[in-house]
Amino acid sequence: MDSFVRRYALYLLFQFGIVWANGQSVDSGQKMASGHLPVVVSETNGTLHMTFGQDSTLYYATSSGRKATFSPPVMVAVLPNLVASAKRGPQIAVTDQFVVVSAVNKAGDIFAYSLDRKSGRWSSGIRINDVPQIAKEGFQAVAGASKGLFHAAWLDLRGDKKNKIVGATSRDGGRSWSTNQVIYRSPDGTVCECCKVSIAATKNDVYVQFRNWLDGSRNLYLAHSADGGKTYQPAQKLGTGTWKLNACPMDGGAVVLSKTGQPLTAWRRENTLYTCVPGETEQPVSTGRNVTAAANSDKPLLAWDEGGTVWIKSGSQSPVSVGKGQMPSLAVAGKTAWCVWELDGQVMVGRVGL
Repeated sequence: MDSFVRRYALYLLFQFGIVWANGQSVDSGQKMASGHLPVVVSETNGTLHMTFGQDSTLYYATSSGRKATFSPPVMVAVLPNLVASAKRGPQIAVTDQFVVVSAVNKAGDIFAYSLDRKSGRWSSGIRINDVPQIAKEGFQAVAGASKGLFHAAWLDLRGDKKNKIVGATSRDGGRSWSTNQVIYRSPDGTVCECCKVSIAATKNDVYVQFRNWLDGSRNLYLAHSADGGKTYQPAQKLGTGTWKLNACPMDGGAVVLSKTGQPLTAWRRENTLYTCVPGETEQPVSTGRNVTAAANSDKPLLAWDEGGTVWIKSGSQSPVSVGKGQMPSLAVAGKTAWCVWELDGQVMVGRVGL
């Protein structure tokens, strides 16, 4: 009887896609919807918010409380010629009052769509870039700081048709945006043209991570504002190593904030993935690409893909696989890491117990 019970228990676990690895429960990937480049973020209360693109439509889904699944995706807006490939998809940020989804079209204009959480209504699209059609590379990011305060950053061609890092701030939940400001301009002419920009913010601190192109190297840099995005200190190189490369690696990494508000960066150099606290030596994690990290975690929590498989690593635990696919995004809800990614035009969702 005991043998039968064990076999039946294993059958149920595999039926529901749940296995154990390294002492962690792993819910392997389940298809959620057709779409591209899903991104998920979490609040400190465990509520999750996700966006993704499909054709020219932006979608939004949420999961709150003890729910083990996301709500059915709802349409946010139709943005003709939406860009949703190679990490250029829609981005999402949240505060207790608003949810902001940002997206770029093929012409190079970035639009913000704002959900007033009290009324449950989405705004129409508001263009963030104040010079038209200058975000042609399509890399952009958005972060919520507090209440109605949001920050955005992107690759921008204004002035000299060379990519630089430009940003803007919204103080009304993404329904209007400040005059754009240049955060960083490479003295060698351009930053890396094909790598994702990342941004994280809390209160008056804003951190923007990007891959530079300086002295023939493609290293990661971090710019910090301590006054709510009004001014930025000179960008600092991350890590002690360097990557001499006369090509674009198309891999930008992530910057997130811990529960105490400290920045943690994750990125790739050659075939190795690293984490790095600004000002300290980088720490190797694994081989792979498209590494990302989760905010509001008390230990490094990473996801990446390698060889067509998505991996998650929590602290000193060994990596565990959640399924086939690429381009993961990661968030924490309580004692669970939620991962979303793309597989053959499908949005996948998986979980790992922490």
